[in-house]
Amino acid sequence: MTKLLRNLVLSASACLALAACDNGNADVTVFDSPPAVSVIRPGAVTANVNFDMKLKFSDGADPSISSSALASATYKITQGTNTVREGSLSLSGVSQETATAIQALNTGNYALEVIAIDANNNRDTVTTSFRVVSSVALIGSATPNGWGGPDHNLTRSASDPDVYTISNFVMTSGFAKFRADDDWATNWGASTFPSGKGTFGGPDIPVGAGTYNVTFNSASGEYTFTKLN
Repeated sequence: MTKLLRNLVLSASACLALAACDNGNADVTVFDSPPAVSVIRPGAVTANVNFDMKLKFSDGADPSISSSALASATYKITQGTNTVREGSLSLSGVSQETATAIQALNTGNYALEVIAIDANNNRDTVTTSFRVVSSVALIGSATPNGWGGPDHNLTRSASDPDVYTISNFVMTSGFAKFRADDDWATNWGASTFPSGKGTFGGPDIPVGAGTYNVTFNSASGEYTFTKLN
């Protein structure tokens, strides 16, 4: 292939990769990406206590090249086939975090659906499940009752319903997990000690022998074992 012919082929290929070729000046088509939704909270919330639903919205993976902004969103919380909470949100710009007050729910499993819409009517739908819990406890080989239980219930904080504590708790060397409502359906674990961030169904927490004050946050999964002796 001659040098001239090769250059002509390369020029034609370049034109095909662009939206248009006009007197040698190409106009690139801007991709209008749909909005994206991230659910920050709920993961688990306390029964019969109002809570904030925290959501993060952005107009696509790269807002700098998106040609439209956020416009609105709707949310719906269901339990089985019943809708128990729903509403709408006004959005603007290309990135926004919201905190929406949700009326207290009873203990149980729920589903959350969020639909985000941008100015060009592109949309994204996200669904997630979460648990409303009435109690949080410790269980495991490091606890006095072992994996067979019964569980050792933590006390819910009066100032923050997501925070649970137990004081002067004697533990042996072994493993433990946090779980809700004395049931494995909702449990948290991680591989770090004496502090960490438990995830749903995470690994057993390795515990050293001693007496501890224990703090656990059911919304974030964060925990701390503070050794007394």
